[in-house]
Formats: sequence, C-alpha cells, structure tokens
Amino acid sequence: MNILFIALRFIHILAGTFWVGAAVVTTAFLMPTARAMGPEGGKFIQFVLGKQRMSNYISLSAILTVLPGIAIYWIKTSGLQSAWVFTSAGLIITIGAITGIAAAILGGTVTAPTAARMEALSKEMQSAGGPPKPEQLAQLQALQKRLGQAGLWGTILLVITIVTMAIG
Repeated sequence: MNILFIALRFIHILAGTFWVGAAVVTTAFLMPTARAMGPEGGKFIQFVLGKQRMSNYISLSAILTVLPGIAIYWIKTSGLQSAWVFTSAGLIITIGAITGIAAAILGGTVTAPTAARMEALSKEMQSAGGPPKPEQLAQLQALQKRLGQAGLWGTILLVITIVTMAIG
C-alpha cells in the first residue's frame, strides 16, 4: 500500500466521520431546537451557521470526503474495471459511493443555499430592530422546514453510506 493511498484513506475517513457526525447532530438536535425556539431559533441558527461557520466546516468535510473517496474508488477498481466493481464488496462500496455523492449534491444544492438564506433572513430580522414581520416568520419557518427535510434526507444517505462502507 503506497503513501498516497494511505493519505487518501486517512483524509476520507477523518473528514467523513466529521461530516456524518455533524449531519446527525444537526438533524437530531440543532434543527429541532431551533424550531422549538420559534423566532429565537433564527438567532440560534445564525450563530451556529454564521458566526461559528458550521456550514463551512460541513461543506469542507463533504469535499474532503468525496474527492479522496473518488480517488480511492478509482484506485481500488483499477480504473473502473468491472472485475472488482461487480464483486459483492465492490457492489456494496459502489452503493455507498453513490449515496455519499448524492448526499454531497443534496448538501450543495439544497442544504447550503437554504442555510445561507436562513442566515440572511435572521440578520435581516435582527437589524430591523422590532419584532419580526409575519411574512418573515413564515419564510423562516418554511426555510427551517426545508432545511430539516434536506438534512434528514442527507443524514439518511450518509448513514447508508457509512453502513455500506463498513460492510464493504
């Protein structure tokens, strides 16, 4: 096993662990807390996603998981040779690769833009100085719902990914 392969696996596993952990914590704890807090939940999410830059770390961990994962897959399959891909381990790893990439795409196209819009709306509501407008609250609730659903689906995809990677 060469040093490049070891480095790729190290980055892939470390970043993937963070990515899955962050997804589970966000889906199971942070988003339900924000929803339960009502308008104050927007401030909470703004702090966690904005000032703490959690969404940046999650995005970076997704990239540092997927790109080395693709390289590892390429190496393991000897350039996508079907002889390995169609083994039982190869098929299981392929399913995990597909669900992991799907989670990354979902995160980049739905989760991250929704989180960014929630952060912007929360800042807008805070800078207004008074109580939030009903339209803002409705929009915030819709964004929280969308983020919650995308987060749930992303987390499900990631759990499938780690289970298949562990089995494969």
